[in-house]
Amino acid sequence: SLGHLVLSVFICQGQMEWHKHLDEDELFLVHEGVIGLDTDRGNLSLHAEELVVVPRGVRHRSKSMLRSVVVLLRPAALSERTNGHRRFYATDDEPPLEKVRLSPLLAVAGEPFRPVTVGQVDDYEVLALTGRGIGPQWTAAPPGAFWLVVRGSLRVETGAGEVAHLSAGELTLVPPGADYRLICPEPSLLLTAARM
Repeated sequence: SLGHLVLSVFICQGQMEWHKHLDEDELFLVHEGVIGLDTDRGNLSLHAEELVVVPRGVRHRSKSMLRSVVVLLRPAALSERTNGHRRFYATDDEPPLEKVRLSPLLAVAGEPFRPVTVGQVDDYEVLALTGRGIGPQWTAAPPGAFWLVVRGSLRVETGAGEVAHLSAGELTLVPPGADYRLICPEPSLLLTAARM
């Protein structure tokens, strides 16, 4: 977890029951396979490297006939939250949910290591970026930074001399206050989140 943001992986095979989260948005990113996502705001089919954010209060269920690997990003339940911002149901006048395809970012990538907002989960902005070569020096703001490799590979080097080597589907956490640099030996697609 990163602050109150939790990243988890689940294997989707079969069908979940209808449910909703009253206090938290939930981001679905398909890593492998294909899933169906039925919601009060329309039904979607998500393939590898596609994501969607299901806002709080929207009923949904996921399903897949074949084993699929899905990354979930959502806030942990917080006891200090108040009920004033809850949505108990979706209304008919809300637009359908739209999925985001991450793979085109590699094809149209501008400047490497420049983040692009692809969604919002609670008070975090979900960012995708492409990388190739050596990135700029960054300092991890509280509560730290996570980096998920969607495609390609990544080396994370901290100012303290720590090194993490990551392949597609792997992630690392950089502690708050740590200076670090991202290095991508090949064109890579990365995902992170930052507090808004």
